[in-house]
Amino acid sequence: MSVLVVGQVILRNFFDLGLPWADELSRIANIALVFFAVPALMLHNRHIAIDLLFSALGARGKATLRFANYALITAFSAIFLFGLYKFLMRAGKFTTPSLSMPNYAVYAPVVIAIVLLLAVALYRLISRTEPVTEYDTDDGGNAIADAIEQEMAASQRPEDSRK
Repeated sequence: MSVLVVGQVILRNFFDLGLPWADELSRIANIALVFFAVPALMLHNRHIAIDLLFSALGARGKATLRFANYALITAFSAIFLFGLYKFLMRAGKFTTPSLSMPNYAVYAPVVIAIVLLLAVALYRLISRTEPVTEYDTDDGGNAIADAIEQEMAASQRPEDSRK
């Protein structure tokens, strides 16, 4: 994708030659990359999360919030797939301007990625599990936060006052 964009810029600026299909292909690849990243990140619990509320809750509250989260993701995925189905029923047969690809092919990665997102959300709902992140420990503490706390405590200790 990057090679296509850089090549397109070089050809356009130095040789007055444009490749319209390169822009279109890089746009399609970018969309596919973003949509495939979402279920992969959610599967491995690597997505960005603000856990201020989550960390303040007890075990039962965390379980309820986690269930609600995955239920909402499941509903979103189902609604998104239905909307995409309705859209492709009308626009699927049309082709892209430069590559002459049908919209079915352009939106296929999106459909596959949302189906994967739905599968991950349903798996989490059914199994009621959450993957453990690398900074979680068995005692429920956070090794990174503990290391920062120790570092701060060490820097605030009075210095050795030998003269």
